[in-house]
This record gives sequence, C-alpha cells and structure tokens, in this order.
Amino acid sequence: MKTVWIVSEGSPGHISQSIGLVEALAAIIPLQSVIILGKTSVRGWIRPIVRTLMGTKGRPLNNYILNRITNLEIPADAKRPDLIVSSGGKSVFAARTLAERHKVPYVFIGEHKPYPAEWFHTIISPVPKESCKNSIDIELIPTPVTPEFIKQKGTTEKGLWCMIIGGASRSRRFNENDWRAIANGMNDLAVRKKIRWLLTTSRRTGKETEDLLKKQINPEFLEDAIWWADQPRRELYEFIARSEVLCVTQDSITMVTEAVSSGKPVVAIRPEKVQATTEDFSVTYFERLEKNKRAINIFCHNFSKLELDLEQFSQPNIAETTHTAKCLADRLFTSHKL
Repeated sequence: MKTVWIVSEGSPGHISQSIGLVEALAAIIPLQSVIILGKTSVRGWIRPIVRTLMGTKGRPLNNYILNRITNLEIPADAKRPDLIVSSGGKSVFAARTLAERHKVPYVFIGEHKPYPAEWFHTIISPVPKESCKNSIDIELIPTPVTPEFIKQKGTTEKGLWCMIIGGASRSRRFNENDWRAIANGMNDLAVRKKIRWLLTTSRRTGKETEDLLKKQINPEFLEDAIWWADQPRRELYEFIARSEVLCVTQDSITMVTEAVSSGKPVVAIRPEKVQATTEDFSVTYFERLEKNKRAINIFCHNFSKLELDLEQFSQPNIAETTHTAKCLADRLFTSHKL
C-alpha cells in the first residue's frame, strides 16, 4: 500500500482537484492518501526571492525558512510518502521541499508558472501553451465528479435549473450590479422559460451578497435555496443531480469544472469586470470549454436574455481523468518503480 501526501493550500477547490486525481490513481495503484497543510503565508513580493533561493532545480528549503514562509501541518501518524500531489501555487514551496526531503516524485495540477517545470516530476496541465516534456495535457481539471456519481445523488426534474453562486475573486470582480443582474436574470428566465430554481451560495459569497440576492430574487421562483451565511447545507451534488441546467459564476474554475463533469449543460456567468488578460489561464480555460461545447459563457448583464439549445452541448470525455491517471502511473512506474 503506497502513501500519497496531498499538500493543501487550504482551498477546497484545489483539494478537490488533487483528490480527483488521487482517486483515479487509486484504481490502478493500491494507495492511501493523507492531506497535509502547506500553505505559503508570506506576501507576494517575497515569493520571487524564495523561488530564486530554491533555484531552477527546486532545492529544498531548510526548516527555519520553510516554517517562516508556510503554515505547515503534518499529522503525527502520517506514514512516509511515496508520492506528493498538490494544486494551487501557494502549495508549491512546501510540496517541493517535502518531495526533495523524502526523495519522491511531485505531481502538480494546474498552471505551473511562475515555477520552473523542472520542479515537478509531472505537471497535469490544462494550459496548452505550457505543454512540455514532463506534462500530461488535459482538457478538464481532475475532479471526483462524474455523471455516474451525480446520478447516485438524485434524478433530473423537468423545469428545474440550478444556480451556483460563488463570490468575487482576484480576476472576477463581481460587484453589487453584477449580483443584481444575476438575480433579475433568474426572475426573467423563470417567467420566460417556465422554470424554477435551486440556488446555493458558497463560503465565498458572504452575508451582504446573500442579503442582496434574497431581496432581488422572487421567492416564488425558488424551489429550494442554500444560504451559506445563515444555514449552510452540503447538498450541492443533490441540487446538480435534480437540475436540467447548471448556471455557475466564473470565480471558481473548480466549481465550473465540477458542473461540466456532471454531464449537464452549463452556463458560466462572468462579471462585467474581468481583471485578466486574454492569455490568462482562466480566460483560455473557459474559452476552450465553450469551443468544445461543454459550456457557454455569458456576461451578467446578458443573463436575462439567455437562449439555450440543450442539444448544442457536448458531453465531456468522462474517461479523461482515468486516462490521465494511467499515463501518470506509467511514468511513475518507469521512473520511480512505485
């Protein structure tokens, strides 16, 4: 039985990506996983200094520096790792150092820049421009969600749509006007499409935004709602299972990916203000989902005008994560005899 350390930076979305990959790998290699907290805690301007200190080969940090720049928590009973996996840039310093100390391969999921590709045994990359000799290129970020998993959570109900609300992120600056546009769009679509809504907010949404949505959304159009600031309930997957269409705010790539991976039609809603260049990973990721007919992207202010042809959507390759795990296993067996 092999042991995988999943190094977490504290983001539920990034943990989900790592777990999705490790679960697929567990179907090939008998393993157990342990979640290790290893979040970089220093300000952004210090990180380039640390990268320079580690060099192009990713030298491990000593205990003094590692403990100063990261919040590192390793369970006392954790077995020595045979593999380290992480997602999210704030996990890299700790994960790379631990991998070097234990002389085990380190697999990273996502956009690896600004870290050198040489720091990683394998990069599971959804970024075409970052393709390199040690990357496995993918369309969708790994997730535990599959159509089969969602079917176990419930049955699709005709005329029921789901709205999954996140919050403002660094690149997706949802503001009050954006939330009002989404709420008004939900009201208009309920009348025009003769639908009802399942709505769930998240930890990122906040009470102020939830209060605004409660005032703007006609309660007659809500079949059910989960307000995380008041009464959180873990029923997202049940909501997804019951819904014909999934509408998701674009602040979380993981959230959108889970929706797409469910096999349901997905509408990804973006705010008026997007602080990202056309070359940004998130921009190209969402554009590729639309190009491949996995989802459609729409601005908040156009949401009420949404027109949808359910036949236009193409099912994602549900075997992609399994294939990725097999490719990774081949690499690990070859180079490290896992």
